[in-house]
Amino acid sequence: MVTNIVSVQDGPRLTVSELIKSPTLIPKRILSMMDQEFLSDAVLRGASDAPSGSVLYHESTPLFAQDDPTILDEFGEIPTTNGSLGTPLVARVVRRALGLRVSKTMVDRNNVDAVNVQITQIRNTMVRAWEDALFSAIVANASVQSITTSHAWNSSVDANTHIRGDINAAKYLIKNAAADTNGKQKFGYEADTLIISTETEQDFLDSDEVNNVYLGNIASESIRYKGALPKKFNGLDVLVSWRLSAYFPDGAMVLQRKVFGGVSNERPLQATPLYPEGNGGNGGPTESWRTDVTRASAIFLDQPKAVVLINGVNGAATYPTGVTVN
Repeated sequence: MVTNIVSVQDGPRLTVSELIKSPTLIPKRILSMMDQEFLSDAVLRGASDAPSGSVLYHESTPLFAQDDPTILDEFGEIPTTNGSLGTPLVARVVRRALGLRVSKTMVDRNNVDAVNVQITQIRNTMVRAWEDALFSAIVANASVQSITTSHAWNSSVDANTHIRGDINAAKYLIKNAAADTNGKQKFGYEADTLIISTETEQDFLDSDEVNNVYLGNIASESIRYKGALPKKFNGLDVLVSWRLSAYFPDGAMVLQRKVFGGVSNERPLQATPLYPEGNGGNGGPTESWRTDVTRASAIFLDQPKAVVLINGVNGAATYPTGVTVN
């Protein structure tokens, strides 16, 4: 009989003894469960490797030359222009790691659940750690633009929400971001992503302003009807993170992914084959085996003006000077 395998939990049920005898099974399962789970890899571009333990980058490098092209007569000499770079900065590689242990007692008792619990915990913890690193880097960057809404996005708190207006204001700041005060050297960003917390996700599901868009012939697309967010909202891909509220508890983020920053790996995500702790049979003196999961990477924001923070989505405040939303 053929067994369909659709996840790492499917297929033949292996004993802990068999896992020990095949040292790559547990590491492969861990890496498989973490595949495409990192939000940082979804929104940051993959930059060049960082073998020296640090990454040199230039923040807010202009995309236009300093001089305009010169109108030339025949045989006129073509002038050169001096290029310009943004502020030079350095991002340090950080190594994060966790180890999984399998004891001889687990083997003797065939305690597969104890192994699976550790695998799940390592997957969740490593993903959380890099999500935390991403959000802390964004919130701590002083060059990231921000606005503050005058109406909370929770319609039960404030019936006069203007969620679309807030998002449009953020998109406007991103689109009009420039390297100079006169706005001549536009960066040319185009916002494509909205990141919200799980709390804000619930506000979206309950919002009259959001759901009124789906009245009429497209009522079947209503997020209240489906009980899920749309793939796109106001022209943006919607990503939900429960860790956002830990670093930006009262806000949402609008950004252009793969543009505002990057991640450089000194050591890509990897897991070692299962090996005994110490010398000797049966797992050495501790009677245990282990695998080590590590990733050493640097996160940097070289185009921080491609991100806008929206403050006050879970509270109420006013817009800063110069930003008006109808």
